[in-house]
Amino acid sequence: MKKIGIIGFGNMGGAIAAGLAKAGNFDIQITEKIPEKAVKAEQSYGLNVVQLDELITSSDIIVLAVKPQGLSLLFKDIASMTKDKKIISIVAGKTINLFKDHLHTEQVARFMPNLAASEGKAFVGVSFGGQADNEFKTDCLAIAQAIGTPLEFPESLMPAVTGLSGSGIAFVFAFIHAMALGGVSCGIAYPDSLMITLKTIGGALAVLEKTKENPVSMLSKVISPAGTTIRGITALEKEGFTYSVIKAVENATARAQEFEG
Repeated sequence: MKKIGIIGFGNMGGAIAAGLAKAGNFDIQITEKIPEKAVKAEQSYGLNVVQLDELITSSDIIVLAVKPQGLSLLFKDIASMTKDKKIISIVAGKTINLFKDHLHTEQVARFMPNLAASEGKAFVGVSFGGQADNEFKTDCLAIAQAIGTPLEFPESLMPAVTGLSGSGIAFVFAFIHAMALGGVSCGIAYPDSLMITLKTIGGALAVLEKTKENPVSMLSKVISPAGTTIRGITALEKEGFTYSVIKAVENATARAQEFEG
């Protein structure tokens, strides 16, 4: 069983640790400098919390789950111990070459999961450094599979994956809330409206996953001439719904590209 060491137990590091723990296929240890988070990792998830140097030396694969602004200090702390180590970065906006250069290893992969990793339901964009070996690639895809659905991309597309999936899950949360508020506006209490919204979205996803049809095809099956649905769709488009969603993904992608320099 491969030992996976996760540096950082924030939102994404915690989600990945939780997803891997549920999968049960890996020996997981974490290091976290904030005591409250370290306690949570131990008590809530039963994870082994170790010191940074022990994690680096004893892990088969190291997952970097720190904020971008914390990288410089982290590099100083671990660079002397990471030669030829296998590294997975989930740090948004930081290229594979940055980790290769600072950590003295060719075995680097880059993941872009989202918050659904904690439930094993994330989409995970994966990119590899040019010299990553086949064993490392296989292990990386197995790790990604444990937290969701992986798909390999050239690194040049990782900002777009960030905009569509990494940030996109937040757009979905915003849409769900807006739908629920619509129900409230029409007289349904928020808890009931939220439940209806979640069931409606879950049903739509189930239909699309089963039929494999384009959503436009399914949309046409719901809309009837001069009916309720076309009235609602007209209102959405009048307020720029499709345009706004496209721009949200584009803007998040552009910001991710800015981080990459």
